[in-house]
Amino acid sequence: MCSVSVIHDYFQQRPAIKWDRDTLTEYQEIVRRLDALDKKLGEPPCDDPSKAAWMREVEKRLSLLERGGGAP
Repeated sequence: MCSVSVIHDYFQQRPAIKWDRDTLTEYQEIVRRLDALDKKLGEPPCDDPSKAAWMREVEKRLSLLERGGGAP
C-alpha cells in the first residue's frame, strides 16, 4: 500500500481536525513528498477518487470559512 493512501485514510478518520490554510498547505506538502517517496520506492500509483473528493471538500469548506460563509 502506498504511503499517500495511508495518510489520507488516517486524516479522513479524524473529523475533529481544525483545518486552516497553514494546516492544509502542510498537509498538501506531506502528501506531495510521500507521493515522491512512493515513486522512488516503486510503489504503484494509488489514486483514489473518494480520497480526492474528500480533499476537495476540505478545501471547499475552508474557502467558505475564509470568505465568511460559514460551514456548509
